Amino acid sequence: MNRKLALACSAISLALPAFVFGADPFAENVRTSPARTPQEQQKLFHLPPGFEIQLVASEPDIDKPINMAFDAKGRLWVTGSREYPFPVKPPVKGHDTIHILEDADHDGWAEKITLFADGLNIPTGIYPYKNGAIAYSIPYVHYFEDTNSDGKADVDHLLYGTFAFRDTHGMTNSFRRGFDGWLYATHGFSNSSTIKGADGKEFTLSSGNVYRMKVDGSHAEQYSWGLVNPFGMAFDPMGNIYISDCHSQAVNNVLHGGVYPHFGNPHDGLGFAPAMMHHEHGSTAIAGVVYYAADQFPAEFQKNWFIGNPMTCRIDRDSPIEKGSTREAKLEPDFLSCDDPWFRPVDIALAPDGSLYIADFYNRIIGHYEVPLDHPGRDRQRARIWRVVYRGPDGRQNPTPAPDLSRITETGANNCIAAGLAFARNPIG
Repeated sequence: MNRKLALACSAISLALPAFVFGADPFAENVRTSPARTPQEQQKLFHLPPGFEIQLVASEPDIDKPINMAFDAKGRLWVTGSREYPFPVKPPVKGHDTIHILEDADHDGWAEKITLFADGLNIPTGIYPYKNGAIAYSIPYVHYFEDTNSDGKADVDHLLYGTFAFRDTHGMTNSFRRGFDGWLYATHGFSNSSTIKGADGKEFTLSSGNVYRMKVDGSHAEQYSWGLVNPFGMAFDPMGNIYISDCHSQAVNNVLHGGVYPHFGNPHDGLGFAPAMMHHEHGSTAIAGVVYYAADQFPAEFQKNWFIGNPMTCRIDRDSPIEKGSTREAKLEPDFLSCDDPWFRPVDIALAPDGSLYIADFYNRIIGHYEVPLDHPGRDRQRARIWRVVYRGPDGRQNPTPAPDLSRITETGANNCIAAGLAFARNPIG
């Protein structure tokens, strides 16, 4: 049986408890509308003219997605969790996973899905590295290595710890490699974690913060102070870091050493770092941000921020206002909406070919405080990854497949570096 047929069959077998349908299902913390198959949901998306949304993968092939990242081969790595919001207590192993998704013919659909790692415990944060991936699984940052090239991790290296998980909606997440070689990450609300690398130096993060770490596990350090519950990170071609945050501004340009508001906490005497935006996106559950540094989308969508909004079931959008060395965000119309209130975009990733990938934690419940953690209505089976491409007014355009950078020669690498430096000096082209 092929995957698409199995998908349809599995959707029929997922029986639902009965709920009373409300007049406005988007107004309910526990959605009252029924779950839909991926094919039914796909018909309910709304995008600007010329754009198309494609199904990449779904249940039963993946678990509920949390974070995504692309590797040098153009493969998508996805952390998935069925344990959330209740972690197992170490050293007991969980049932969560890391999958690798491959789309060989570039039509959006992942023909090959490999289970790279299992037995994980609410993995949030992933970065493909060498012959494996650096990822968080309670309570450590690990380097999961595939030493025999069979596509599955067989060695677990502990890099950093120990991270707190009292509140599982505020853990470390969103691993992104910086231009300086550091691996950047965020630390979420309510938890207090003492982090130590192989050099023995340690520091403590309390609630929302940004930190960075060496990929070899040797050293980590705090990068900025504050934010409430950051979840999502992106770099632009100039190396600026943008962090999406719940309960403060949807997007923040985080500066090294900067201090940001965090539920009334004071600044360091120098004042808070400047805010990038002064508007809200109608939700306190912002999750995931992309700075669109590509040319597959039309010009009006380039150099924009795309922001996941799991509560309103939308992808929000802001465009830049240049003020000298400062960028501010201008509110733009929503980029994507969905009539299915179970759509929960918790992470967004810019693919090497310029398309946009969306991790959909498809669920009737997304709130962590609004609804009891043990509410029986939480869905633990359904999961979707979506891909958005621009097809043009005639519907015939497609993204140009990105090269396999894992096979690039030294000459090709030098050419790429030169092109990147030229772009950084003149990002308009």
